[in-house]
This record gives sequence, C-alpha cells and structure tokens, in this order.
Amino acid sequence: MVHFALTNGEWAATAAAIVAIGQWLLIPRLLAQRSKTPNATLAWLWALLLFPAVGGLLYMLIGSERVTRRRLALAQALDQRLSEGPCPNAPSAAPCALNMPELARVNGFPPTGGNAVDLLPDGTAFFPVLLDVIDTARHHLHLEFYIWRSDRAGRMVLAALTRAAQRGVRVRILVDEMGSLTLLRRFFAPLLKAGGTFSWFHTFSPRRGRFHLNLRNHRKLLIADGTTALTGGMNIGDEYWGGAGTLPYRDLGVRLRGPTVTQLAEIFAQDWYFATGEALTNPALYPHVPPAGDVATQVVPGAPDNEVDEIQLTTLALIHRATRQIRLMTPYFVPEPPLLAALQLAAMRGVDVALLVPEKCDHFYLTHVMRSYYHDLLPHGVRIFEYQPRMLHAKVLTVDGLHTMTGSANLDIRSLRINFELNVLLASPATTAMVDRIFDGNAADAHPVLPAEFDRRPFRHKMAEALFRPIAPLL
Repeated sequence: MVHFALTNGEWAATAAAIVAIGQWLLIPRLLAQRSKTPNATLAWLWALLLFPAVGGLLYMLIGSERVTRRRLALAQALDQRLSEGPCPNAPSAAPCALNMPELARVNGFPPTGGNAVDLLPDGTAFFPVLLDVIDTARHHLHLEFYIWRSDRAGRMVLAALTRAAQRGVRVRILVDEMGSLTLLRRFFAPLLKAGGTFSWFHTFSPRRGRFHLNLRNHRKLLIADGTTALTGGMNIGDEYWGGAGTLPYRDLGVRLRGPTVTQLAEIFAQDWYFATGEALTNPALYPHVPPAGDVATQVVPGAPDNEVDEIQLTTLALIHRATRQIRLMTPYFVPEPPLLAALQLAAMRGVDVALLVPEKCDHFYLTHVMRSYYHDLLPHGVRIFEYQPRMLHAKVLTVDGLHTMTGSANLDIRSLRINFELNVLLASPATTAMVDRIFDGNAADAHPVLPAEFDRRPFRHKMAEALFRPIAPLL
C-alpha cells in the first residue's frame, strides 16, 4: 500500500486551486443574471477573476440582486374576488381614472376603485393614527417595517400592540434585520408573552440556505382587521415621530380603506410566508371590503423575486404619459439611465418637471452622488429644489394633477432593483391636489438650484461628486 503525504505547501496549493475553481464556477451564474447592468456585470467579473476567495465570497453575500421565493397560492382567488372589469369595485357614479392597462400586467394586481385615502404628511400626523388603528383593532394586526428602533417611538408602538394582543387581537410583526441591526429580539418579549408573534425577514439565513446580505425588506405596512392599511415612507423611530424639541423627518404616510386593502394584505402574507413558512390562508384575514371612497388605486410591489422592475416601469409609464406637470420628491435621487432620459425628454417636450431633494442627506456621500446628476437635468429645464429645514424622507411622484404614487421606494438603484418595496398609485385629482400643495409648501422651504449658481460651486464639491458618482450602482 502506497501512502501519499502532502506538504504544507502542497495543501495550500490544493486549497487555492479548489477555491479558484469554485469561484470560477460562479461566473456562469453571474453572466446569467439578466437584472444586472453591463457595467455591474463586468465589475463583478473582474472581482471573481482577480481576487480569489474574497471576490467569490463578496459576490455570494452582496452580488445577487434576485432571490427565489415559493409563492403562497393566494393571488388567483383574491384577484377573482376583486376583479370584475378594468376598474373593479368602483362606484358606478365614479368612472375609473386609472386607464393604464399596462400597469396591471407590470404589477400583477388589477386596479381597484372605491377606496378612501387619508394623507399623513409627517410623524405628528402618522403616529397618532397608527396608535388609534392599533387600539381599535378587533381581529388581527399585521405589521412590517424596515427600521424599528428601541426608542420612545418604538416602545410606545410596542406597548399598544401588546395591549392589543392581551385583548385577543392576533398580532404579527415582521422586521428587516439589516434595517434594524441594533434591535434585539428580546425587545419584543412583552408582545410575545401576550401571545403576539415576531419574525425577522430572513434574507440572510444560512440555516435556510439564504446568504443575501444585499436584499432588504424596505416595505412599511400595517394591516388592521383586513379593512384598513397604513403605508408610505415612515419607519418606527423617534426621527420619524419627533419629540424632545426636535422636528420629525419630513415624510408622507397614507391610510387606505376599501378593496385595495385586500391586495396589501396579500403582500404581507407573501412576506410572512417567506420569513416564517406560515401560510396565512384563513379567509377571516381577507374579509370582503365594501367601497369606502372614490379613489382608484394600483398596488405597486417592487421585489427582487419578480421578473420585471415594477416600480421603475410604473414610474416610466407615468412620466411618459405626462403632458403638463411632474412633481418628484425623494430623499435619494440616484436614477438609472432610462429614468434620467424620461425626465429629460419630459422637460424637453414642455412638461414642467420639478425635483425636490434634501439639501443634506442622512448619509453624507449621497448628497454628492445626487448632485452629480444635476448637470444631466438642469440644462434641459428640470427645476431642482434642495429642502433645508430637516431631512426630507417622503417618496412622491405626481403627474398632471391626476395621479400620485407614494410609498417606500426611493429613486435609487437599490429601491428600483434590489429591495422589497411597496408603493401605491392613487388616481384622484383631489388627493393629487393635496399632495401638490404639500410639495409646494416644502419647495417654499427649499433652495432653488440655479444652473449658473451650480456651475460656480466650490471645486471640493465637484471633486466629491466625481469621487462618489462611481458608487451609484451600489446604493
């Protein structure tokens, strides 16, 4: 019998060869990932070829922009109940204003009419409504948020949910572990003791074979009794509520009542199923919701497990249809080329395009990345305003005084391609007029960016823009 003994050097060479082969086997997977831009694909290709082990590990953790989910079989049954024509459940006296059939194909949901919408323009309006909805719930409460802090706001909301669980309401909470990195599970111990349920979203869960550090659930959603929903841009934290002499982030939430709540309940059920494996199929969770108003809505659920980029395509569809006015309010403006071109074309055909962003982002480098796009917009007539009093966190698009889209999605590559996001499109001149007034009020507290003035900005700002612009695809 012949025994072979490898020296330390031979072991090292063998291990290096195995790592290299394993890393190169990732290349077909990378090349097959159609969601990436050519530049991003090329960058990851060089990383895999030039940096053994490190390149492959980073690609596995943050390089994937798609995840496969087993679907909960709810959609067909719910859509059959909701769908009876191009604008189901709309009162006969109110014709459907959402005459955009492509959006149902893009987003996978039919539009619904007969909805009531209440705008909640900052935390001082949003959180009292949130607490009231929790305190009046009788059957179930389903919540999912990207950020949940263990501060005053987080404790007050948790206390309300604990009281609800104690009186017999079924409470389920879903939180993104990356967005709430400093939050510990034991924070929810009072709720769990009262019979409530809590789960992380689990995009990174090695035990389940998931290694997606880059994919995050950025949605904000509350469903109460299957009849009322709260959504928008606000998380659970003091910076969104305010207090102690500080103003909350300038944000926008909405309360929805009517048939669209059933579709939003399905969004939560899909996310809960992914996180916990529990199928929420009890019909009592999806009661028949009669018309509550005259607003037509379209649910726009962006997710990396879908074949199309729903939020970006919906945004492009709205911008391309604009004939008079476009209002964009976003905390992070890092657009992909199709969106940038759509805004340029809209301005060049005479549409009044206005963009409102914060003067200073909560991440300093994003301020410079956003400003690097001003030269792509200002020469074409796009008006840009930098909001000054506080952090602007609202995500809003209005078009021609008719349509409003709002929700959790920023106008950056992460929101448009990578995150789990949730927007709603509202077809209502009255609602859009109120949103436009909010926009105009914010613009009055903003500094208009003039082309000549922007050209004279300090050299250090120009260098920062040039330095940070290349990281835009990672944001």
